[in-house]
Amino acid sequence: MTCGTQDGKIHIFTPLRAIRRKCLDCCAASSKEVGLCHIKDCALHPYRFGKRPGTVKRKATPVQIERLRKAREARLIGQISDSSLSENREILTNAQGEG
Repeated sequence: MTCGTQDGKIHIFTPLRAIRRKCLDCCAASSKEVGLCHIKDCALHPYRFGKRPGTVKRKATPVQIERLRKAREARLIGQISDSSLSENREILTNAQGEG
C-alpha cells in the first residue's frame, strides 16, 4: 500500500501499518480512542493493534532449540562469524521465497 506525501515522496506501508494509520485517521489520531473503538462491525477492528487474528504462534521443537543454542555458543566463542549467519539467513529466505 502506498501513500503520497506533501513532499512528493511515496511511502510504502505494510498492510497492518496501513490499517493502523486508517484507524488513527478514523479516531482523530488518538491511540487511546483506537483502543476504545466501539465499532465492532468494522472490517478493520480485529487488526487495530497490528495483530493478525487467527494466526497461531509456532513453538520451537526441542531439536530446533538445541541447534539454536549450539549456534549461539559457536558464534560467541568465535567459531562462526556474524557474516556467515547473515549469509545463511539470506540463502534460507531466498529458498523460502522460491518454494
